[in-house]
Amino acid sequence: MTTKSNELAKEGFIKRQRKITGSNFVKTLIFGWMQYFTPSVEGLARAGYTHGLKISAQGLDKRFTQEACELMKRVLETALAQVVTASVQVDAGILKPFPAIYLADCSTVALPTELETIWPGVGGSENASKAAIKVDTNLEIKTGQIHFNLLPGRHSDSRSPVAESVYEKGSLRIQDLGYFNLGRMKQQAERGEYWISRLQPGTQVFSMAGDPINLSSHCLNLLKQGLMRNEIAVKVGVKEQLTVRMLFWKLPAEEAGRRRAKMLNNGRKHSRMPSEANLAGCDWNILITNVEPEKLNHEDCFVMYGVRWQIELIFKLWKSHSGLGHSRSEKPERILCEIYAKLLAIIFQHWIVLTGLWQKPDRSLVKGNQMIKEQSSGLAKCMNDLETLANFLKELADRFDHGCSMNKRKKTLNTCQRIELRCAYA
Repeated sequence: MTTKSNELAKEGFIKRQRKITGSNFVKTLIFGWMQYFTPSVEGLARAGYTHGLKISAQGLDKRFTQEACELMKRVLETALAQVVTASVQVDAGILKPFPAIYLADCSTVALPTELETIWPGVGGSENASKAAIKVDTNLEIKTGQIHFNLLPGRHSDSRSPVAESVYEKGSLRIQDLGYFNLGRMKQQAERGEYWISRLQPGTQVFSMAGDPINLSSHCLNLLKQGLMRNEIAVKVGVKEQLTVRMLFWKLPAEEAGRRRAKMLNNGRKHSRMPSEANLAGCDWNILITNVEPEKLNHEDCFVMYGVRWQIELIFKLWKSHSGLGHSRSEKPERILCEIYAKLLAIIFQHWIVLTGLWQKPDRSLVKGNQMIKEQSSGLAKCMNDLETLANFLKELADRFDHGCSMNKRKKTLNTCQRIELRCAYA
């Protein structure tokens, strides 16, 4: 936020050295948009005073240019090149057999149409954005290390850098269906990596003897036998013939109803209604995995797959609590600067969480980030002195012990409780 920002600013943003520098511009935007509320340009100008940027609101608004966007993007890329992890790993219960557990998913942020040439979106349908950024995200759950790539909105999840990543032997991947690729999963297994995944609809399944398996009929037979859980060894795919454990669990009626409603709603949005077989499949949770039963038994696989919800909660935290994708402006360059600055603030806040909150199994990231926002003005004042900053970070780490834990639930268990109790469903 200091030396590197100033260096990058000289590559186009700063034409003549005046009161504005790369450093005070970057810090003004990061800490301005880190606050509890989304400030106007006047609010941003007031925030700049802390960083030695004394500028009018009109003067600041004029600095939201293509060069400013490029500066913020370059600073963001520099931050993403840093590897920051918690000093103490989360290593509770079913997490222990794996040296690392990676969660991966994508979240899309819509942009004004004027930015289509920079970040092309999907377009086509009435509601689809013609400009969008896809945040291709990877979270290692034990150390808290997070990384993401910014991709055009039209980029396919299955071809993303996260999907192609190579991890250490014995690590576990828990990924969204957008990353489902049997050929790649086979390569991962051959390298000694593990994975747990849902089954992509339409994927053909065969018995170990090579006979086709109709999953709808199999589930119906399980019900006739009074079985709510089942596990079989199968081969999936026609070309790859990947040998996996296939796990079945009959869902509670309430959860099955929610899934069916979501599937129907998505079908209406995309004018592509689900088949009867797909609707019937909502009654069951079906997973495939290459993890040996000795490492994770039947129920533990479902508990572990439920950990994937953590990355969904992080996306919700970014959008609902950090305002990613929301702006008070209609100026395309300012909106793009705002997205880059908010992503920088998100990374910064996550690094602070790693200093004292991540290792707590019952952590609440929402409450932790609320606390950081509450202290953001004090944090901003420390940014020009390393010793003062270090002391303030220690204070923040201590503050995490007070009011930053999840509340215990009796009906719908949170992820921490599910791992602790080894309970897949409440």
